[in-house]
Amino acid sequence: MNILVANWTWFPSGGDWTYIENMTKIYEDHGHTVIPFSMQDERNFPSVYQKYFISNINYKALNTDKKLTAGFKIVSNSIYSKEAQQCLEKLLDQVDIGLAHLNLINHYLTPSILKTLKKRNIPIIWSLHDYTPICPESTFVSNDQICEACKGGKFYHAVLKKCKKNSLLPSIAASVENYVHHLRGYYKDVDHFICPSKFSYEKFKSFNFFKEKLHHLYHGYDFSEVINLNLSDATAQKYIIYVGRLEKIKGVHTLLNAMKSHPEIILKIIGYGTQEDELALFAQDNNLTNVEFLGKKSKEEVWALLKKSSFLVCPSEWYEVLGFTIIEAMLLGKPVIGSKIGAIPETVIHNETGLLFEPANAVDLANKINTLFYNDALITKFANNAKIHAEKLFNQQHYFEGLLKIIPALQDI
Repeated sequence: MNILVANWTWFPSGGDWTYIENMTKIYEDHGHTVIPFSMQDERNFPSVYQKYFISNINYKALNTDKKLTAGFKIVSNSIYSKEAQQCLEKLLDQVDIGLAHLNLINHYLTPSILKTLKKRNIPIIWSLHDYTPICPESTFVSNDQICEACKGGKFYHAVLKKCKKNSLLPSIAASVENYVHHLRGYYKDVDHFICPSKFSYEKFKSFNFFKEKLHHLYHGYDFSEVINLNLSDATAQKYIIYVGRLEKIKGVHTLLNAMKSHPEIILKIIGYGTQEDELALFAQDNNLTNVEFLGKKSKEEVWALLKKSSFLVCPSEWYEVLGFTIIEAMLLGKPVIGSKIGAIPETVIHNETGLLFEPANAVDLANKINTLFYNDALITKFANNAKIHAEKLFNQQHYFEGLLKIIPALQDI
């Protein structure tokens, strides 16, 4: 079977791409062919189908343009893409697609492509990597606070609260986008929605989002690549580590505040984002000489640094849908200290695979770091449990068996 996999990028772009890579391998290992549909970008992996990709959309450039015409362009592009429909039509004219598996398509490919797929009677699966269909801001965070005001389809709250970038125009765009997508019935054309965690499944369910089409299915992960790497955990330097985007919702500022209590413990921070300069300045102003900002690293570099660390800290302050960094750390035999929010408690089992702390509570986090860092026996115990737990939860075969229950036609060819 030819399976169309749609995603806004076709290059490593975060946890969503880790999923795309693993899902692609699962399909191919069972005899299917993955046909990508994405957006043009010089960073994309080469594909014979890239001629069907839509033109690159630089929303960062559009967002800095304060002209009203630019605002209308943002709104129209994120709601409906005639180009995406036309490009997809050309692709479908050339390739017989048996299944479409959608991922992050909002704002770029847009849900308008659903009508094109439905017209050709192609079954559609959509993996929900964020909360965009029920939250215009996508993260359930408004002005640095968890917010569910839009429940019941009351998307106008995004405008009233200026949820998007704390700015009126982007908030209007996000609100209008959600209203139009629901009113035009785009989501009705999807046959099955896959939620990668129990938390996200229950959240979409509580918002009455197509309950009969929702499925909970943990991602499949090819952990042989991680486990079989010849990585030594021996190091002369004992340290803890954070890996992820440097954004407000990721809680790195809380982690830095916690590190004030531990000037003797080294923290390595891997990642980049809009808060990078602000966080570095905070560390400098507070004389946090024990904090190292390492910037962006390759996958192999991240794994090597994770392997040599004592444990990972995941201080998120939003409803994490899953958290691939946690999975990779656990597969490498590392405990995790994580905030008690979103899907994190599904992987970080308190006092079994790591420790949980109250989100945004730097004192609680500092205490948890102290509890674990100086207890090698506890680190070893959590590490062993973490590896077993991750291998059980994110097994590729379990994932494919779950897909088979949804789409029996995926049976090996």
